[in-house]
Amino acid sequence: MQGVFAFQSAEEDNIPKNEKLLFLSFDNIYKLYVLMLLLLLALKEKAKEEIEVGLNKNFPTEEDLNPNYKFVNNKVLQLLENNKFIQEFKKKYKLDKWEVNKELVDLIWKKIKESKLYKDYMASKSHSFSEDKEFILELYKNFIAPEVKLHETLEADESHWADDIAIANTLVMKTISSLKEDESFQGLPPLFKDEQDREFAKELFRKVILNDEKLTNHIKGKTPNWDYDRISNIDKLILKMGIGEFLYFPSIPPSVTINEYVELAKEFSTPKSNIFINGVLNNIYKELEQKGELNKNIRGRNKK
Repeated sequence: MQGVFAFQSAEEDNIPKNEKLLFLSFDNIYKLYVLMLLLLLALKEKAKEEIEVGLNKNFPTEEDLNPNYKFVNNKVLQLLENNKFIQEFKKKYKLDKWEVNKELVDLIWKKIKESKLYKDYMASKSHSFSEDKEFILELYKNFIAPEVKLHETLEADESHWADDIAIANTLVMKTISSLKEDESFQGLPPLFKDEQDREFAKELFRKVILNDEKLTNHIKGKTPNWDYDRISNIDKLILKMGIGEFLYFPSIPPSVTINEYVELAKEFSTPKSNIFINGVLNNIYKELEQKGELNKNIRGRNKK
């Protein structure tokens, strides 16, 4: 959606160039995903540094001399730290952001240490993998994903990361949730599940751009309470992409298409746009089906 919007807003009509930019943005999402995993390791390193500082004090306290290593030895963090793919990816793309921006790491670590979640975890005598994993998931969900300063920092680096962070966070949570103690963990899941998935992005991008007039005509007259020109550009684009899937992607069930674009409207458009998108796409879907223009194979049809 953002790729098509950028193309329509650009002064030059260069599809291959914008397609290249589209896939570059996909690559940047993956970099952000790995960067967020590295933030967890930066927090572990911060905890380790604090323990070492305490041990090296001239007059250490009892707590300094008997530090609690539970967070530092968290089994999930150890798996991430020992993951060769993550370390090689970091080196290849020079993802040393958290070494440079230690102030942000310190800020997040301070909030974590003061939390009940952290204190309860550190006080627990259990050392199970399941407990370690649940703690990291809760830590990420409550202290990393929603951190405003983190979002501001990322957006300052890459403007589109303000939108991409939600995708990266989802990938991080899924990755951690899937970890198992007795498994070798040396890779990371790809952004695209297969080449067909990647090709779908390219095909949808081209179909919406090359059939703009046809898709526009499908919308006109289907919004009795709104003139076409009064519909926001984002809502127009969401509708065109949905109709494009109805017409050009036989294997995708219409219900899946409608649900996906309603969710996009919730994320990127006005508060009531999702209701508007849902109603218009449902009406267009029914009309296309009645006219026999709905291009769906058996796999892509809704179950009756």
